[in-house]
Amino acid sequence: MKLQVIAVGKLREAYFKAACDEYAGRIRHFLPFDESEVPSATSDSGNGTGKGALQTEADAILKQVPQGSKLIALDIQGKQMSSEKLSQFLQDEMLASTSRLSFVIGGAWGLGPALLESAALRLSLSPMTFPHELARVMLYEQVYRALSLWKGLPYHK
Repeated sequence: MKLQVIAVGKLREAYFKAACDEYAGRIRHFLPFDESEVPSATSDSGNGTGKGALQTEADAILKQVPQGSKLIALDIQGKQMSSEKLSQFLQDEMLASTSRLSFVIGGAWGLGPALLESAALRLSLSPMTFPHELARVMLYEQVYRALSLWKGLPYHK
């Protein structure tokens, strides 16, 4: 199975980039892993609702998702999982011969309704709101933790 993260916007702060690079390298010890960024939409044609930006970003995100990939959308209203449950979810996907999981992190407006509806799973890291860059670091760390659990490594302790 391959893992992919598609994020809206760039990692601007060096410390967020360094953390993501560190965890991405660790994840690659277990599974193929790639990352892609799509530009944040700068204009909103939805009268302050973000609808225009959401559609622009969703179109760019969907161009990055390979056919047959299972979409996992990060969404504050999504399902919350413990690290152990995330590990079990990843193991179940591997056993089901899922070829690719694509995790998607939205921009300032979140993710559009159509994109959320097309997701196989809506995953919440927390009911709290975090900067997108920090959410990205947290996702990478949790994926690494989940894979460490699967392999029985002491990192999880």
